[in-house]
Amino acid sequence: MFNSWYVIANGFSNSGKTKGSISKIENLLNKSGIKYIINLTDKAGDEIKMVESATKQGYRRILGVGGDGTAQKIVAGIMMQKNIPNDKVLFALIPSGTGNDWAKSKGISLDYSERIKSLRSNKEMFQDVGVAKIISEKGIQTKYFITYSGLGFDSFMLKKIDSYKWLGKLSYLFCSLINFMSYENVAVEIETSDSKIQTSVFLLGVGICKFTGGGMQLIKNPAGNDGLLNITVAQEFSKFDIIRNFFNLFNGALFKEQKVLTLTDTKIKISAKKGLLTCQGDGEIFGEGKVEYFVVKKGLRYLR
Repeated sequence: MFNSWYVIANGFSNSGKTKGSISKIENLLNKSGIKYIINLTDKAGDEIKMVESATKQGYRRILGVGGDGTAQKIVAGIMMQKNIPNDKVLFALIPSGTGNDWAKSKGISLDYSERIKSLRSNKEMFQDVGVAKIISEKGIQTKYFITYSGLGFDSFMLKKIDSYKWLGKLSYLFCSLINFMSYENVAVEIETSDSKIQTSVFLLGVGICKFTGGGMQLIKNPAGNDGLLNITVAQEFSKFDIIRNFFNLFNGALFKEQKVLTLTDTKIKISAKKGLLTCQGDGEIFGEGKVEYFVVKKGLRYLR
C-alpha cells in the first residue's frame, strides 16, 4: 500500500465535470501502470473520513481529483488524522474544479495526461497550512486552508456564487461584477503580534498562495513555506474605489493602492465591531464569529 495511491474523487460537484472526467482519469492511470484504488465522495466532508480510513489501512499517498474545495478537505483530513505523522502522507491533486487556484499557484498542469505523468516524478515539496479558529457562542470550530481565507467581500460573494456556477471559469468574475454594489464595508479590529488596528474593510485576506477566487491575486508575494501568514487589508473602500480597483483584484495591481495594507505574521486575530464575521477558506464557507489565524509551518507534503 505504500506505493499505491488512495484516490479521492469529487463525485457530486462542478456541474458533473469531475464525475464525467473520472473514467478518463482511470484510463490514463491504468495506461501509466500506476497502482491505485478510487473512492467517490457523495457529499462534502466525505474526504476527511476517507483520509482517516486510508491512513488507518496503511496508505501513505493520497491523490485528490477535484477542485480547491476537494483539496482543502483532503488536507484537513491529513491534519486531523492521528494514525501517522502528517509528513508521512504525500498529497497530490489532479485539478478538475472551477477555479483550480491551488494548482495554478503551484504550477501544476491542468491537463490530465500531463498531470498523471508527473505522479512518477520526485518533485516532493512542503508548504504551510493555515489554521482558522472561528469562535462564537456555539463554540470553537477549527478549519484548515492551503490557499487563502477571507473575511469581507469574498465571503459575501461566496454566499451567492452557486447561482453563477453554470458560467464555469467566469462564475467568480460575473458574481463579483453583479453583486459588489450591494456590499457594505465591515468595521473590524485586527490584532497582530505587535499592533491593533481598527478600520473598516472591503476585503481582509489571509493567504499562503498567490491565487484565489478563480484567479484573483489578493496576496502579495507569498513564500508559502516560511511559517508566515500573508495578510491583505483593503480598508475604507468607497464604491468608486471598488470600481477603480475591480480588475486590479485579478492582475496583481491591487497592492499599489494606498488604501491597501499588507502584513506578515505568524498569527492574527480579527473581530467585528458589530455582529459576526463570515469566514471562508479555499472557496468554502467556514462559519461565523471571531477568527484567530495561525500557521503550521511546512505542514503539508505534496507532489508538484
